[in-house]
Amino acid sequence: MTVRPLVPFALVLMLGACGSPEATDDDAGGSGGASTTGSGGSIGAGGTTGSGGTTGSGGTIGSGGTTGSGGATGAAGGATGTGGRGRATGGATGTAGATGIGGATGAGGAAGSPGNGGSSGTTCGVSPVTPNATSQTQKLLCYLYSIKGNHILSGQQEANWNANPTDIAWYANNGLKSPAILGSDFLYRSGSSCTSVSSSTTRAIAHWNAGGITMFRYHMGLPGPGLTCANDCFSGANCAEPTTHPNAAFFTNVITAGTPENTSLNAKLDYVAVQINAMKAANVPVILAIFHETQPNGWFWWAENSTGPQFANLWKYTFNYLTSTKGLTNIVWLMPFSGSPNAAYYPGKAFLDIGGPDEYSQPANLLTFTASGNYNPAANIFGSTMPIALHETGSALQPNSIFPSGATPWIMWNVWATYENTVISGFTFNTVASMQAAYASQYTITRDEIPSLK
Repeated sequence: MTVRPLVPFALVLMLGACGSPEATDDDAGGSGGASTTGSGGSIGAGGTTGSGGTTGSGGTIGSGGTTGSGGATGAAGGATGTGGRGRATGGATGTAGATGIGGATGAGGAAGSPGNGGSSGTTCGVSPVTPNATSQTQKLLCYLYSIKGNHILSGQQEANWNANPTDIAWYANNGLKSPAILGSDFLYRSGSSCTSVSSSTTRAIAHWNAGGITMFRYHMGLPGPGLTCANDCFSGANCAEPTTHPNAAFFTNVITAGTPENTSLNAKLDYVAVQINAMKAANVPVILAIFHETQPNGWFWWAENSTGPQFANLWKYTFNYLTSTKGLTNIVWLMPFSGSPNAAYYPGKAFLDIGGPDEYSQPANLLTFTASGNYNPAANIFGSTMPIALHETGSALQPNSIFPSGATPWIMWNVWATYENTVISGFTFNTVASMQAAYASQYTITRDEIPSLK
């Protein structure tokens, strides 16, 4: 961005119901990313329950079905529910009994989804674009597909300029649960080293271990002779928003081996690899929203003077460098447009898993905010089946105004750092009341409601 001050894990994962996303070539408009001050940018439908499983509300936090109600012959089936916020996958083919996940021999939910006990599946008919992806990465992607259209992940970006950021603490201080997604930025280094693990990465691992999902972007400085991650900054000479602007030759040089620009880009990506490798060693998958807020004539160097094909080539180079050259296998790739998605900049579904825009408008009513104007332009590019993420937003979405109709079935919102109950240019983003309403929704997923993806 510009400077700006269980769920139930549906059984569709086991039955391979997720389809591969299809993209269109439609160009789409939207609201551009706003600029003010600051850093950085951004359940299930219950399956049928056989011969008597109830189809109720699913339970609140992994309440589980009644113990042994399925029995040896599956006479009753576990209660799989049609919504709820429990931690479950439902019974696959009526497997359960002891923890009420369905009937043992097939009377449980044929494709049970939300509600009770259980854990995550590993396949869903769609695979990460990252080659040889870890099982946690596969589970995370399948989970994102499973909630599309029925629930939404809460998220908060942290301004981790020090070892004790306060954005997540704001939630507990106001009586709210922890957000499902912790957003961070590779710009936040620990000192000047490009080879040591940053405190941002350490916090991301801790968030995962506590049950959450981690997402990173990178305000990467403009690559140039002798520049590494240690030279990265937000705005100024050689920064993400540079005062020296790249020309057409730059976008050829930056992906051409042996040039100063390419050597610099590789050095910055090597630093990224150190952080993602640390997460990989801890079995943590990461949603990578690199080159965020892309649009024609954007404000960051990667989209400032680039054409669509030049940007797409940069994205593909980065994808191949991190996955093939560096061997990273724990990335879910998120293509992060600005509020003005443009199909010319789409690198293709072979190089990304999910995508989405951002949104920094000042909604007339925080208690009904859906960012509907930004959803369809993104979906027109990414296709109707791919999960669409509001990877940055000034205001939290209000799921009760989105579901159950799911007209704009976002899979996440991610409130930008320091936008918790913050007044900017006379407008209050995220009042305590609006945040409480968003988190009180039965469709909102908080960290404690994510099924085990480990």
